[in-house]
Amino acid sequence: MKQAIQAVAIEHDLSLLECETMVDHVHLLVEAEDAVDLSRVMHLLKGASARHLLDLMPDVRLDASTNHLWQKRYGAKPVSAPLLATVRQYIRTQKGRPEQYER
Repeated sequence: MKQAIQAVAIEHDLSLLECETMVDHVHLLVEAEDAVDLSRVMHLLKGASARHLLDLMPDVRLDASTNHLWQKRYGAKPVSAPLLATVRQYIRTQKGRPEQYER
């Protein structure tokens, strides 16, 4: 999935600063001009990466209740310039904190 997201970002010239995948979610740091641009970026990343992954791996299970790979919505928080390095580090190291996801 990470490779699919990165390929989509390159193909559509999107500013994907960080990307890390977990079993049930993905953390992305993207650069967007405003909420409309962010919506467009997320639409492209989610739609094209799902098609890419399902083309490569047709047996991937879709969400049982929606028959889609991704949920319709996404969570987003603006990141100020002074916090960029911290957020980048958090995304890069999230796999090193598996206890957060073991419940």
